[in-house]
Amino acid sequence: MLSLTSTGTELRRFRRGTLPRIAIGSLLLIPLLYGALYLWAFWDPTGHLDRLPVALVDSDTSVTSNGTTVAAGSEVSSRLLASKDLDWRVADAATAAKGVADGTYYFALTIPTDFSAKIASAGGTEPTAAELMVTYNDANSFLASTLGREAMSQVQTAVSATVSQQAVARVLVGLGSARDGFARASDGALTLRAASGDLAGGAESVATGASSVAHGAADAATGAATLATGAADAATGASTLATGAATVSAGALTAATKAGDLTVGAAQVATGVDQATHEVGALATQLPALSAGLGQVGTYLATRAGAGDATAAALLSGLQTSTSALPTAAQVTAMTTQLAALDTGAHAVADGSSALTTGLRSLADGAAQAATGAHSLADGTATLATGAHRLAAGTGTLASGSADLAIGATAVAGGATKVTAGTQSLATALAGGATAIPQDTASQQTQRADVISTPVTMTSTDVAKAQGFGEGFAPFFIPLALFVGALITWLLLRPVPPRALATPASGWRTTLAGFLPAFAIGVGQVAIMLAVIHYGVGLHLSSVTGTITFTLLIVAAFLALQQTLNAVFGPAAGKVVILALLMLQLASSGGTYPVETTPEFFRVIHPLLPMSYAVSGLREVITGGIDGRLWTSVAYLGTLVVVSLAVTAWRAGRMRTWSLERLHPVLEI
Repeated sequence: MLSLTSTGTELRRFRRGTLPRIAIGSLLLIPLLYGALYLWAFWDPTGHLDRLPVALVDSDTSVTSNGTTVAAGSEVSSRLLASKDLDWRVADAATAAKGVADGTYYFALTIPTDFSAKIASAGGTEPTAAELMVTYNDANSFLASTLGREAMSQVQTAVSATVSQQAVARVLVGLGSARDGFARASDGALTLRAASGDLAGGAESVATGASSVAHGAADAATGAATLATGAADAATGASTLATGAATVSAGALTAATKAGDLTVGAAQVATGVDQATHEVGALATQLPALSAGLGQVGTYLATRAGAGDATAAALLSGLQTSTSALPTAAQVTAMTTQLAALDTGAHAVADGSSALTTGLRSLADGAAQAATGAHSLADGTATLATGAHRLAAGTGTLASGSADLAIGATAVAGGATKVTAGTQSLATALAGGATAIPQDTASQQTQRADVISTPVTMTSTDVAKAQGFGEGFAPFFIPLALFVGALITWLLLRPVPPRALATPASGWRTTLAGFLPAFAIGVGQVAIMLAVIHYGVGLHLSSVTGTITFTLLIVAAFLALQQTLNAVFGPAAGKVVILALLMLQLASSGGTYPVETTPEFFRVIHPLLPMSYAVSGLREVITGGIDGRLWTSVAYLGTLVVVSLAVTAWRAGRMRTWSLERLHPVLEI
């Protein structure tokens, strides 16, 4: 009960006046500031990386590969810009480098000039993986660089997936060309097959012509035999005529006339035999060439049959059968010899007839017997004429067969030409297909496999690199520690010393009387803290002098600002304001996640609060890459020190007048 009474009594003190009530409300809101505000600020920073400014440099030059233009750099740039995963800013190389150095961009992605060339090389003789180059600067934000490295890893995976398809497609171009080559080879094979059909038809024509020649030669032989019989009959008649001529003189004149007719008939027979002899001689002349041509066709077909061509084997068998039916040179020679003998006989008959006529004219007394013989001779001559006609018919058949043979030979020649053309087309297409397929060595196969599996690699360059998470987050935790240290310092020291107010000292002197002891403690805090985190923890300092100097400036700014807030709002309310300010700075300083990933409220207050500049300056003096941002931070914090001391000096002048409220404040800490 006593504790409840005491508690009620303690809370009852805050019912008097407005400020105590505000203090109670502030106490209720402190957890909200530390919990909800900080949680709100970092609720989903990775979900807002699209507000992170990143430079995109496309220096790629397109190339032509297998008749196709490859512009991989442009395609990658378009995909990245369309993705909006980051706030991509298209820039040239110089602008990107300057922007990464001065913090305009958190990092930069560069597509080099040979990006397309290396993508196209996947299907060439020297496949090489393409590269994407990234430039980071941890002095901009360690966590931004860390997020950037993760994002770039995803970009590499996405780009590799896309480029890998293109690389495989380009590797398969050669196989596609080979497929076209084999298609043309197939067309050549079809042409060869058609030519084989023509060759078969030509061979049939050759066979038909050869058959006709054989029949014609047979008819010629029959006619020659008949002619020989007629000639024998004529000889018998002439013998009878000679016998009768001795006894029959009366028919001498008539016999002489008939003998003249016989002379004419014998001359005609001789002429017919001459013509037959000429035709057979021409046949004998053509047969070697025909045999040679058929031999060449037979040789070609034998070669194709040996290669497994069944059609050629069948054609070869037919050609051999047809060739065997042709008359041999010996047969033709024999025929020519017989015709020559017949021709000699025919001429002899003609000569004998002429002599007979002369004899008959001189032997008028045997005319009667000559007449009888003349009749017999006439009959024989008729028989001879019939044989001559048959010989002529046989010669015509021979001529027709020779014509068919010529046509067949022409067809064979045309077929052979088509076979040659088809074979050449087949050979050319197969050679082209073989050439189109890459002929890689073992090392080239390994290299090509590596390029296709990892077509794009990522190389990174760091303008200023933090040595791990400790160094990356040190620029945030050091100002946080110094701000809390200043808060604790003013819990022990009085921001405006009452004794100084009791003297006629100016407001500036009063202010410095409170500030300088606190700053001396701050110097000690800085010395101890930096020594421990440098020598004990192992924090690397890019600039030791710069880090110490800038850290002392931060302490001075934080102490001066908190001194002013305590002086203006009073010890109790001032500390509440300081705590609220601390939470706002933690959420908006960009010390952890980039401020661009936080809600708009924190992006608006970011450039207004001192911890933002403390974090920015410490990144440069600790990590490296000092530029204008450091001097901006120095100017801001230096101005804050001067302005804060001036406001405190003004407030100290007004605090020389004591009031009942100051003697008995309604709220104390």
